Amino acid sequence: MLSAVRNAVKSPFALVIVVLLVASFALWGVNDVFRAPGDAITTVGGERVTVSELRINFERRLQTERQENPTLTNAQAREQGIGDDVLGQLVLNAMLRSQARSLGIAASDDAIREEIRGFGAFTDPLTGGFDRLAYQNFLRQSGQRERQFENEIRNDLVLRQMTGSLFEGIDHPDVYRSILTRYLSEIRDIEAIVISPAAAGEIGDPTDEDLQATIENNPQFFTAPERRAFTLVRLRPEDYLQSVEVAEDEIAAQYEYELETGAIGTPATRTYTQIAFDDAESAQQAADRLAENMSPAEVAADLGGNAPSRLEERQAFQVPDNAVRDALFEAAAGDAFAVETRFGNWFAIVVEDAQEDEIPTLEDRREDIRNTLAQAAAEDLLYGDLGEYEEARGNGFSIEESAIAAGLPIEMFQAVDEQGRAEDGSFALGFFQEPEILADVFARPPLIDSELQSYGDGSFYAVRVDEVIDSRLRTLDEARDDAESVWRLQEVDTRLEDVAEDVLALVEEGQTFDAIADANPNFRIEQASLRRNETSDLFNRQVVGLAFALDIGEAEATRSGTGRAHLIIRVADAHDGEAPSADVLAQVDDFLSQGYRGDIDSSLVSALYREFDFSADQIETDLRDQALGVVDPNQLQ
Repeated sequence: MLSAVRNAVKSPFALVIVVLLVASFALWGVNDVFRAPGDAITTVGGERVTVSELRINFERRLQTERQENPTLTNAQAREQGIGDDVLGQLVLNAMLRSQARSLGIAASDDAIREEIRGFGAFTDPLTGGFDRLAYQNFLRQSGQRERQFENEIRNDLVLRQMTGSLFEGIDHPDVYRSILTRYLSEIRDIEAIVISPAAAGEIGDPTDEDLQATIENNPQFFTAPERRAFTLVRLRPEDYLQSVEVAEDEIAAQYEYELETGAIGTPATRTYTQIAFDDAESAQQAADRLAENMSPAEVAADLGGNAPSRLEERQAFQVPDNAVRDALFEAAAGDAFAVETRFGNWFAIVVEDAQEDEIPTLEDRREDIRNTLAQAAAEDLLYGDLGEYEEARGNGFSIEESAIAAGLPIEMFQAVDEQGRAEDGSFALGFFQEPEILADVFARPPLIDSELQSYGDGSFYAVRVDEVIDSRLRTLDEARDDAESVWRLQEVDTRLEDVAEDVLALVEEGQTFDAIADANPNFRIEQASLRRNETSDLFNRQVVGLAFALDIGEAEATRSGTGRAHLIIRVADAHDGEAPSADVLAQVDDFLSQGYRGDIDSSLVSALYREFDFSADQIETDLRDQALGVVDPNQLQ
């Protein structure tokens, strides 16, 4: 591409076109010229929701969901409506941005800068200042560009301004608070007959028919996910670092530049009050009185000086008079003195606060400077290779041919699933920090070379999907051992369910828990006194929730917290707890606040949808499906 452009501009006709293009950039703005017109899934009030925006947010949501469910695939997430939830939130954010724009609500660059600098993860533990290297590492690991992250911060600040005031000053009625406090403080005495797995007896061996039925009835355990093989070309600054050497004189020169520009360390400051006088004697008398902590205003009035002026946290360059500056920064907090200015008048000055400079030495800065200069040199090398690669692509070469022309490595990956695992369960290393590449692989149609895509912080990649292996149910030979394990667990569980029903019938006939437990060595009694938000070993949230739904004396069958044993639980008694703890009171406040917030949120969403007259018909479904990784089956031929 770069070659084509260079060759084209040699033509006098093309030169005229280029001049016109430059003029159009100046008139309309470069961003508008290069903004892809066809990547908007929907537009609400002039605010666009793009394919890349949905793809990135969907992938982030998947990463969060996979912390609880590591086997969750893109297809399963779409079936569960996660993709639609993400898109709905993006549409709502677009509505709020449009409203903010119409109301003149915006976030300044300074506000964004302060917000980012306020993140503790970006603070240098030595200097307390902003750690740009940590910031860049964060962007690289999260797969974001700096401008993209800053735009997210900008949108977040605007949305906070829009919605924050809605939730201020919420007052909760005392009667609601009292009822809820008593509700959360209630204690129930729970007793249970624990039926251990041993009560299921001996389990024989399954037949092939049993195992096949287990596979077919439990596809969530036995479905091999879709896998894709692909060819990848990556240009990453870190790959060039090993060939970069930074000379010591370059490090020293950069350190001197940082010193001169005040880019490092904390400069010395002085906070002081000064009174101007015409003569030295009056100025010295004033300084003597200021040293005795007399009020500057009284001193000025008594001795005929000008009105006092107080200056806070002034750095040396902010003090224009050399004599005043030298005297100030030689003084300590509490010192008072008289000094003649370059204009011949005098100042009486008292220093209220003195902060000395903290400047890191060259040795302190050496490694950081080396890394910064090496990173810059690596990026220069990268962009040189990128130009050669793009030139080859512009001449019609494939991604492999272009990589060879530019001297770039070519990576070919065997078929992996959406989490980077091969058929044998091994991982294709390197994608844990680069999930956006895998997400793109599973969103891209096969057998088409992609253009270079930017990702992380200054990295690029191009990819082609070489093969798509559809998801399928594993065969009996492939899944025999796993199928037998699942079959045995389910067989034990089914038998325990039957035992639990028989035990529940005995309880309902009037037999005591103790008598039933004594009659079977595989039974035992467990007891606990719990609030509705508390749990214990066998009594998980589900069991405790059931106990609080039962009447006093009522019994019910359920599973234990571990899921292996079965329980017959009964509520022996219910009573108010002691004075509510701080945790309970905090839960009350949170519950009430969330309830009110939910009502306000619901009303706000309804009002916005009415305001913009928005419906599902305004969504480009093809682009939505592309962002969510839906592939047209016809493209797999």
